[in-house]
Amino acid sequence: MKKKILIFAFFTVLLCPFFTSAQTEQFASLSTAKTDTDRAIAHQALKNYLVQSLNDALTTEDLKPLISNWPAGNITAGSGKEKVVILSWNSERLDRTQDYGCFVIFGFERMGDFSTFKWVELTHNREEDPTNVERSYRADDWPGAIYYKLILTHVKKSPVYTLLGWEGADGQVTRKIIETMIITNDRIRLGVPYLKTDEGLKKRHVLEYGDALQATLNYEADKKRIVLDRLAPSDPSLVGATAFYGPTMEYDAFVWDNGKWVFTKDVNVSNNNKSNKRNKIYNDPRPNRSKRSN
Repeated sequence: MKKKILIFAFFTVLLCPFFTSAQTEQFASLSTAKTDTDRAIAHQALKNYLVQSLNDALTTEDLKPLISNWPAGNITAGSGKEKVVILSWNSERLDRTQDYGCFVIFGFERMGDFSTFKWVELTHNREEDPTNVERSYRADDWPGAIYYKLILTHVKKSPVYTLLGWEGADGQVTRKIIETMIITNDRIRLGVPYLKTDEGLKKRHVLEYGDALQATLNYEADKKRIVLDRLAPSDPSLVGATAFYGPTMEYDAFVWDNGKWVFTKDVNVSNNNKSNKRNKIYNDPRPNRSKRSN
């Protein structure tokens, strides 16, 4: 975890062009890499760039170009001391498995003319099982995802952050993920038991479905609910083979109620609600597979 004491706001104008051009260059190198070795080098270079950018930022204003020009997973929730920004990205290997990067920026606080922020890198551990709904994760054993929505709720006065993410898995399946996050004494904990299901409290929820298909996982703020497609196999004989799962055109939801996300079956979803259009909230980071999106 890093903490910055931030001053000298006039440097923001000077840093803005640097952030924009450098980010474009780093992402271009990652997207044009032809081999897994080149891709790994570009992935690490992007990570190093982000670490250097966060270390070099002198004010919270200096962070704005970095955040506003971040072209991958880029989500924000809260204000003041509860504000959190999460920047994430992926790179896909030739076998279509994924490597992920992620930084959580938090602890925004002003003290007179000074402002502070903190940041933590989430380190992707490819050995972790992202489908394990009973597991909590530290910053150094994160199972990986690109996050596209951040929801702030409270249990009493304590903030609880809920993340919606995309996990590219492999050439057989794709996943959408709900997981909760808390920050305690500047430590990130992912996977907190706030998801209430018929099987008890869970630490994350995973939708796993066929790679060529689409699945909805959206937040409806006006109803305080996370809407998700109900998935089923294309044939009853394929139960358990998630590569053959897809949407049934029926919807369930997790509704925030009394400090928990409560699983609720058979919710009505209006097709006229733009927030529920699969392409509205989040686009699949693999643009050549146009059929696969939110």
